[in-house]
Amino acid sequence: CQQSGALDTFKGQPASTELAAQIMTAARAPKLRWVPFGAMITMEYSESRVTVRLDQQNRVLSAICG
Repeated sequence: CQQSGALDTFKGQPASTELAAQIMTAARAPKLRWVPFGAMITMEYSESRVTVRLDQQNRVLSAICG
């Protein structure tokens, strides 16, 4: 996964399979993990994954490697 400012461009966009593909391409990550609002997640780091946190309306809050 490559962390870059390009991932910030996805903030506010609604979650979808198309958006997941775009985020994975931008991050150069073969895996994506959606994190619904309020969900608990494990803290293990995976450099091959991008983690996308969602707000209450299923829109992207953040996208980071790990």
